[in-house]
Amino acid sequence: MNELFILGELMEEPQSGYNLRNAMQVSLGRHRKISYGVIYPLLEKFENEGFLEITNVGLDVKNKKIATITEKGKKYFFELMRMPVSNGAHNIDIYLIKLDVMQHLVLDEQVQLLDHFYQEQKDIIEDTQGALQKLAEEDSKDHWYASKKFELRLQQANVAIEWIEKFKHELMKGWWSECQKK
Repeated sequence: MNELFILGELMEEPQSGYNLRNAMQVSLGRHRKISYGVIYPLLEKFENEGFLEITNVGLDVKNKKIATITEKGKKYFFELMRMPVSNGAHNIDIYLIKLDVMQHLVLDEQVQLLDHFYQEQKDIIEDTQGALQKLAEEDSKDHWYASKKFELRLQQANVAIEWIEKFKHELMKGWWSECQKK
């Protein structure tokens, strides 16, 4: 997840570790704390593997280091983008990162990513409806409260599906290309 985010951000423009950390914090939300202890070792690893180049800029005592993605890094970025999102605790974060940088993919790959995200939401709906059905079979105060949480999850997935459908429609109409002309 961190690798994909960093490479995706560097696909836009060269950046410092400080800026990458701040962008990741904003992207993943205020409740996820992103440590510089995660970012800087990963930048060093990427530099050692040839995925990026780090240059010093600035003439004063505090030189700023800027990371720039290499062709090898771009190739690895596309490999990560094409990998399926596995089930797990962070899969929504991975989808959000991929959605944020999907403009670097060809249109068919963008649509495919949206289709996978759509299926993920459908699976959430199916699982949630099953849980709600089980809770409804027994009348208890605890189950009533639990069902409210599942109703929220169900609404979130339905909103995501509406968003995906609208996004796909705009992509297919070429809406983004019209924006670039302005």
